[in-house]
Amino acid sequence: MISVIVQTLNNERTLSTCLAALVPAAVDAIVTEVFVVDGGSGDGTLAIAEDAGAKRAATVEAAVAAAKADWLLLLPADLRLETGWDAEAAAHVQNDGGRCGRFRSAQWWPVRLGDRRALLVRKDRLGGAPGRIKRLDSRAYAI
Repeated sequence: MISVIVQTLNNERTLSTCLAALVPAAVDAIVTEVFVVDGGSGDGTLAIAEDAGAKRAATVEAAVAAAKADWLLLLPADLRLETGWDAEAAAHVQNDGGRCGRFRSAQWWPVRLGDRRALLVRKDRLGGAPGRIKRLDSRAYAI
């Protein structure tokens, strides 16, 4: 249903917490795979990703190309989704067609390139104009 792409760079301290929030969704088959795109970490980030069973990709573009799901969750490694995010994401995927969804965070607007936010988007819409982005109720907390 959803492929997750986690962007990392020396996130040894936060990656385990970020990935742990995905486990219930993986058990329920909402998250079907997790990719870690690393910017050249020099700490234990990659070992944590490997222990968690995440796939590695050299770039976000490579992860998108390899993703099997129609929906992508782009997630910075220093964010943790709150409990219940998975049910809300599943409902969004089933009911909102191609509309993007953004989990609440401390900064909501304006949306800028490189923002550290959790974004749920259809794979075929990535890279184009996102259109209206639905604000989802679940939060993504900074770790």
